[in-house]
Amino acid sequence: MMEYKAAFFDVDSTLTAGINQPVVESAVDAIRQLRNKGIKIVIASGRMPYGLENIKGKIQADFFNCANGQFVCDNNMNVIDVAQVDRNLFDEVNQYCIEKDLGLFWKFVDGFYIYNQYPGQEMLEKSVSRVYYHRCLDDTILPTSGALICDREKMLQFSKVFSDRLDVVDGGYALYDLDNKGRSKKDGLIAICKYLNISTEQTIAFGDSDNDVKMLEAAGLSIAMGNGFDSVKQVADYVTDTAKNDGIIKALKKFSII
Repeated sequence: MMEYKAAFFDVDSTLTAGINQPVVESAVDAIRQLRNKGIKIVIASGRMPYGLENIKGKIQADFFNCANGQFVCDNNMNVIDVAQVDRNLFDEVNQYCIEKDLGLFWKFVDGFYIYNQYPGQEMLEKSVSRVYYHRCLDDTILPTSGALICDREKMLQFSKVFSDRLDVVDGGYALYDLDNKGRSKKDGLIAICKYLNISTEQTIAFGDSDNDVKMLEAAGLSIAMGNGFDSVKQVADYVTDTAKNDGIIKALKKFSII
């Protein structure tokens, strides 16, 4: 039987029953049991660490695989790996979103900066502790990644222009992550494995959305949530119950991990 050393968890609709929802109590219990067995806990999110308000006080993480693998750090915010958006690409995206009226924010290391406002943007404040309704004041700093808030048609038009330089990933809830081309939560998983000196086969990963697919493909044991996208279920080793119905702890018990 494989001895697992690290477990990677998406947040929204994986640890929680939905966006801006609290962590499911059975998931808290499951993670406590994993930690007691010496298994490292990794939060793997499209958000940055400061954007994870709904896990504070609930989940004790050892590492963060954030911004879909663009920013990886330990629980003291010591950086293990980080990527930045190219300067020219950054400027082009800003101009395009203004011209086409697409909601846009960028994920900087110190906060979310809204570069083009959009209806309902205040919803961010419910889940993120550092939202700034202006551009980053230091123009020498570049973001790790970004996100569009728009309908699917506008996202597809954007993709035609930028898909050779950015990965546009459906994060759910009309939000589309803008990630450095070819980089994903998989890269964060690999970086943490190297840091811990373990193999990817010694990892478990849970997810529900398109931005989890590559991470699940790389993990030793991959679990899709019952409420997840079909794309996630197709690559997973096992499809568990929904987050709301205790899918995480059920899967861990099925495979006798806890």
